Order: sequence, then structure tokens, then C-alpha cells
Amino acid sequence: MTEIQKTNIAVANFIIDELHKDKPFDLILDQQQADVFFSAVEGYQGDLRLPISHKSGITTIQVDDGNADAIYHMLSSYIAKHDRFGVVKALGEVS
Repeated sequence: MTEIQKTNIAVANFIIDELHKDKPFDLILDQQQADVFFSAVEGYQGDLRLPISHKSGITTIQVDDGNADAIYHMLSSYIAKHDRFGVVKALGEVS
């Protein structure tokens, strides 16, 4: 896995961890984090409605009870698709 892939997976996991906060809240992402988030959105097939604002390289996404699950599933799918090393490692631990 490349360093970029590792970084992207780490960012996706960071965002998932943020979803445990009391809702509603504003998820504030820098440019790199937002790029990972939008990469995950591109491949997502579900219904995802997000109030998003952009200012000076900062992206703010309003997270509430209505969209937190969809964000979680989107990012989980992204991680599952891109973290083949983690999947192989987990399978190795099981066998």
C-alpha cells in the first residue's frame, strides 16, 4: 500500500471517529481531508444529502442524525475497497 493510500484510509477513519460526537455538529476538514471525503463520495451508491460549505481551503459539512449513517457507510465502503492490506491482515489473524 502506498503512503497516499495509507493517509487516505487514516483520514477516512478519522472522519468515522468524528461521527460519534453529539449531533448536530459541523465536521471541519482541511483540503487534504476534504479531497479524501469527496473521493469516497464519488463511488458511493446510496442517498447522501449533505449541507457543505467551502471557505479558504476549509470544508464544513453539517452532520446530523439524518446523514451520519450514510456518511459512515460511505466511508466504510471506501476503506473496504482501498484497504486490501488491512483485510488481508485481519484474515491472517483469523486463520
